[in-house]
Amino acid sequence: MDIQLAVGENIHRIRKSQKLSIDRLAELSGVSKSMLGQMERGTVNPTISVLSKVARGLHVPLEMLTEKREEMDTTLYRGVDVPGQRLCGGKVIRYPLVPFDTDSRSESAQFDIFISGSYEATDLIPGTRVYLTALSGLLEVETDGQTFRMENRDSLVFPGSRPYRYVNKGNNTVRLIQRIYYKK
Repeated sequence: MDIQLAVGENIHRIRKSQKLSIDRLAELSGVSKSMLGQMERGTVNPTISVLSKVARGLHVPLEMLTEKREEMDTTLYRGVDVPGQRLCGGKVIRYPLVPFDTDSRSESAQFDIFISGSYEATDLIPGTRVYLTALSGLLEVETDGQTFRMENRDSLVFPGSRPYRYVNKGNNTVRLIQRIYYKK
């Protein structure tokens, strides 16, 4: 993709996501409406100075305007192709769902924690965030000196750089989805 088209698409996408008109972005950035229109259409090659003004007007880093976004292909990850990993004396099974993705900088897994089972994270990585959703059972999550009880469809977000532990507190298997986002 041509850099001028990428810049135009990025400005248009970010402007629309912020619900800004071209008029309002012109006011915020100090760049004329006609120049903004030409930039969005990819018919002009703006200077770094102009791009900086637009980035400031949109309150985004300059890099967001210049990054080239390629459409990604649709990918199916079949559960039968990836065996579960037994952990914690067999009381926990971790099933990778989506492997690490460089674009989103994330990965996801399903955990099944059997009755009286628990899982304690050993790979604490600075700058990560853990997004956890309980699908079934009664789950207790210990992190950051706090304990959270989770049931069906409850979600919890916490830093992945601090110790955390999942404990099955019920009489059924706990099933949960864990998604980890890694900082750039």
